[in-house]
Amino acid sequence: MESDSIESGYVGDLDADNEEERNTKPMTHIVQRPCSHDGSFEQVDIIPSKLPPAGIELNTDVLLTSRTDPLTRSQFQAMLDPDGRLISEHALRKAVFLGGVSPDIRKEVWSFLFGLYPCNSTTREREAILIDNIVHYHEMKTRWKTMLVVNSVPGSTPIEQGLYARYQFAEDPGPGCDRDNEAERKLKERLAPLVTGKRADQIDFESLGHTDLQRQYSSSEMRQRIDFMRLQAQVQVNRERVDVLKLRSNMRVIDKDVPRTDRDQEYFRGKANPRLGQMREILLTFVAYHDQVGYAQGMNDILSRFLYVMGSEAETYWCFKTYMEKIRNDFMEEGLTRKIDLVRMLLKEMDPALLKHLELIDLGNLFFCHRWLLLGFKREFSYQDSLRCFEILSSHHLELSSLEAERAVMREERREFENTGGDTRTVGSSTTQKDYTFEVFMCATVLTECRDDFFLCLDCGQAFSYLNSLKFDLDSLLTKSERMFFVYCKKTVCDSFQIVDTKEDVPSKQQPWSLASIFR
Repeated sequence: MESDSIESGYVGDLDADNEEERNTKPMTHIVQRPCSHDGSFEQVDIIPSKLPPAGIELNTDVLLTSRTDPLTRSQFQAMLDPDGRLISEHALRKAVFLGGVSPDIRKEVWSFLFGLYPCNSTTREREAILIDNIVHYHEMKTRWKTMLVVNSVPGSTPIEQGLYARYQFAEDPGPGCDRDNEAERKLKERLAPLVTGKRADQIDFESLGHTDLQRQYSSSEMRQRIDFMRLQAQVQVNRERVDVLKLRSNMRVIDKDVPRTDRDQEYFRGKANPRLGQMREILLTFVAYHDQVGYAQGMNDILSRFLYVMGSEAETYWCFKTYMEKIRNDFMEEGLTRKIDLVRMLLKEMDPALLKHLELIDLGNLFFCHRWLLLGFKREFSYQDSLRCFEILSSHHLELSSLEAERAVMREERREFENTGGDTRTVGSSTTQKDYTFEVFMCATVLTECRDDFFLCLDCGQAFSYLNSLKFDLDSLLTKSERMFFVYCKKTVCDSFQIVDTKEDVPSKQQPWSLASIFR
């Protein structure tokens, strides 16, 4: 069959000047496939045996920081003063970035990392903040639940009202077993004040995950204090508008996602697992007071990590809320496309040949990176490694340090140029993309590390099949991503200057300056 079209992303134009070079270029194999409905011609894909080089060489001997073991309790305690204040937030974030956190102190570290407590708060101040957070969260839940009851058809059941979902109870109690009815009876006792339109006299600290507070704060003095805090919380909560129609709409999606969240993990496994109900209440409380954001798939996966680590429903809510307020744009179309565009822009600089190939197989939009960016590579690692990856990304250590690093690089470059007798001339402001976060570099690193396999994919179907089987070593990926980050930063800073040599080229006698000095 005569071939009417020959396409290759790397062979070049079919002209006489490069014909000889094209004919001698080695090829791995030729794939023929019909390109029209009647099969009148074929497309020939020519795969060169030698792949095009990446745009920037990353095989550098300069490793700017050394990854460490997870932060231990003794190391963390050394970061606190006698009153419990965090001495240096920068030191904590750097330690988390370099090695993550030991599981036995993860809850304490995340309390600082995700804004549950101010870094300058004392131990006693954090105890007061905890009580205030629990009271405020209780009042927020009470309000949207009351509004659901008020706006429901008279005589409807708590499930019909939306106060709880069927998956919160065992589906098959077994013959002669009344576990489901017993669970419903206990829940209806807790919901009785809502059904009658009254507020509960006391906060159920135990149901919120604080059995110790239930016993500790049972004195009359503490009850008076909590009652006063409740009045303050009610005033604040009642100022917020709750759209019941939007709440019910979000509830329908939440009730589909929660029952299938991390069910392979022991912590969330089993019928009528109480953590499912906690996730449901946290998500509904969030969307009730953030209806401009609403609920989107992926929020449940983010929330489950916080609940797994924090344990307490109220503490989980406030960590989740603070985190979501920072990344809320990532759940909206504009923010999503912007983040993916950043990966595309970075890949274009670091490996334009790979980006060109992805475009040829209809993956140039890089939408498959969405899950990596949104969930912090949760599905690509074991559960414990995914927690460590999440806290490392959330430390924002490199993003917070990069501007300082660039300024230092430019100062040292100027100084060295002047010392060698050269003149320094600015050719424009730094071209560094300030919106690049470390997770963007991780995405680009995954793509460049897999470039050989991507070049073997002839269409998007093969590429997706390959992507779905990807598994990484976390420490190796972090090290390579860090290297790419520093190579990019150094490249863009150096590109901002030109050296005008003098007539006499005097070699520098100074020691070569290294970007590593800033981060050690």
